[in-house]
Amino acid sequence: MFSRRRPRPRPLQRAPAVLLMAVALALVSAACGGGSNVYEIVVPLGTGELLAQGETVDVMPAEIRLEVGDTLKIRNDDVVEQEVGPYLVAAGTQFVVQFGAPGLYEGICPLSGSQGYKIVITE
Repeated sequence: MFSRRRPRPRPLQRAPAVLLMAVALALVSAACGGGSNVYEIVVPLGTGELLAQGETVDVMPAEIRLEVGDTLKIRNDDVVEQEVGPYLVAAGTQFVVQFGAPGLYEGICPLSGSQGYKIVITE
């Protein structure tokens, strides 16, 4: 009539198993490759005013290199909408895009000191 109960593992007894699972998850994540970085561009307040006065503004780099899976985040802190690379970002908002395939985006950008941009997405 006795029931055999397994002793309950103590938290310290579980630690090696939890650590092993965390290491395995990290290794699987690393092996999958691909990007998971966030590249952020911030358009500061007053940018539209500077452009209207004919000033050169250098917010957008001439070239950005990202990997598939990386994210580009553009935050417009100005009071007017801004064209940042190929994206139009409304005043006081942000635009976020995660790249799912390799590609090349290039064109004219008034927020780049070179007046042009190139976004390169690689595997």
